[in-house]
Amino acid sequence: MSIYVTGSSGVLGCEILYHLRASGHDATGVARRALPRQAAGLPQISTAEVLSPGWLPERDTEATIVHCAGLASPRVPFADYAELSRREIEPQARFVEALLARGWRGHMVYVSSAGVYGDTDALPIPEDAPLNPKSFYALQKMAVEQALVMLANRYGFRLTILRLANAYGSPLAGPGYGVVTILLDALATGRPFKLFGTGESLRDYVHVSDFCAAVARSCTADLPERVTTLNIGTGQGTSLADLVTLVQQVTGRALTLERAPLESELKSSVLDISRAERLLGWTPALGIEDGLRRTVEVMGG
Repeated sequence: MSIYVTGSSGVLGCEILYHLRASGHDATGVARRALPRQAAGLPQISTAEVLSPGWLPERDTEATIVHCAGLASPRVPFADYAELSRREIEPQARFVEALLARGWRGHMVYVSSAGVYGDTDALPIPEDAPLNPKSFYALQKMAVEQALVMLANRYGFRLTILRLANAYGSPLAGPGYGVVTILLDALATGRPFKLFGTGESLRDYVHVSDFCAAVARSCTADLPERVTTLNIGTGQGTSLADLVTLVQQVTGRALTLERAPLESELKSSVLDISRAERLLGWTPALGIEDGLRRTVEVMGG
């Protein structure tokens, strides 16, 4: 079975490609930029038109596409929804429509975000919880999910949506990629870490190796429905205040903290992963402390 990973030059796409190849899968990346130096040698199709189906060989009508290409950062600004739709949502829908026009009817694994749930008081959050995105990034993920579901039901390809919690642990991640790398960068540079509010809201932190294992299972699992949505996290919540303490314990070094008030602190977000455990036969192997230790080792902290 051929597997293609779009956005393979990004952190998650590259990690997925590496994991799939290491697990013996026939996987190829698709990206605009070259692979990171650490991933040199992995197969990749380099194209300026990742969201155009010309890179997919005509024979691969049953291929699995792990779709990571698209808006990668919540920090990208947009003037309004119209701009978001024009730049990020519509190209995603056109990409899949163009694949279908070429005869593709395979399996798409779409990497979405737990951010689509927004604020909720009911924890852990199941996949059928109401969607209430609070950012343009999460709104884009929700809109693309809905477009893919409609197309999958209309044209009959298989679709697996993975709503990812807070992934961490990749050595490819830059210092601004997620709170764990920000904390480790603060330790390495001596710069203060600014803790806004109480830091007591919970987040679900999943190590990138566990996420990649879930992706690999999603590519091969015999799922009972054409369209399946799965939460990928740990089911365990960790507050930012506790994460700060753990990072200092794991490294044996002290952070310089700066506390700042926060007008409105986001509610906690912890995912219910029981459906993924049941349907994929997958469970995360690393808790937050072991995951932090591994992250510090690979990043040379």
